[in-house]
Amino acid sequence: MQHGDVWRALDEIATRKGLTPSGLAKLAGLDATAFNKSKRVSKGGRPRWPSTESIARALEAANVDYTEFASLVAGPSCPTIPFLELPDATRSGLFNDLGLPDAPAWDAIEFPGPNRIEGCFALEVTDRDLEPIYRAGDRLISSCQADIRSGDRVVLKTTKGQICIGVVARQTAKRLDLNSIADGRALPAINVEEIDWMARIIWVSQ
Repeated sequence: MQHGDVWRALDEIATRKGLTPSGLAKLAGLDATAFNKSKRVSKGGRPRWPSTESIARALEAANVDYTEFASLVAGPSCPTIPFLELPDATRSGLFNDLGLPDAPAWDAIEFPGPNRIEGCFALEVTDRDLEPIYRAGDRLISSCQADIRSGDRVVLKTTKGQICIGVVARQTAKRLDLNSIADGRALPAINVEEIDWMARIIWVSQ
C-alpha cells in the first residue's frame, strides 16, 4: 500500500459523490481541511497518512465498504507514472542518483499512452507562460535518463531553484544554450554546474 494510492482512493470516493476532498471531510464530520492536498506532505517533505478513523468515517459517510476502498487503493490495471504540477518541480530531492523520480512529493497518474516508458514522469503546466506551444493542463512526459541532443525540448531545474523549459541550441561540457519554446529567441546561457537536473520532454499529453 502506497501513500499516494490511499489519498488517490479518497479523492476518487469524493469525486464519485460529486464532492471535493474538503466536501468529503465535512460530510464525514471531520475538519474541512483534513483531506486537503496541503495536509498530505509535511513541510519537511515527509508523507502524511490519513488516520484509520478518518478513513472509516469517510467510507461510512460515502456509503463505501472496505472492499471497494481496497480496490480503489490497488488502483487501475494500467501503468502509472510519477506526477507533479510544474511549480512543484522546484522542490529539492525529487530524484535519486540515477535520475529517477524518488520522493514522497510525487503523485501518480495513469500513463497516457499505449507503452509506458521506464523512468519517465509527468509535469503539468499550470499557467500561460508557455503558450501557444504548451497550455495550462498539458502534461509534459519527460525523462532524466533520455539522451539529449540539439533540437530537443527539455525541462530543467537550476541549483537556485528555477525551472526552465526550452529547446537545446548547443551543449558543451561547461555550458548549455537554450532557445525559447514560444518564439525561438536565445535564452541566457546556463553553466552546466548550475543545473540541478535536466530532462528531455519526450512527448506531451494534451
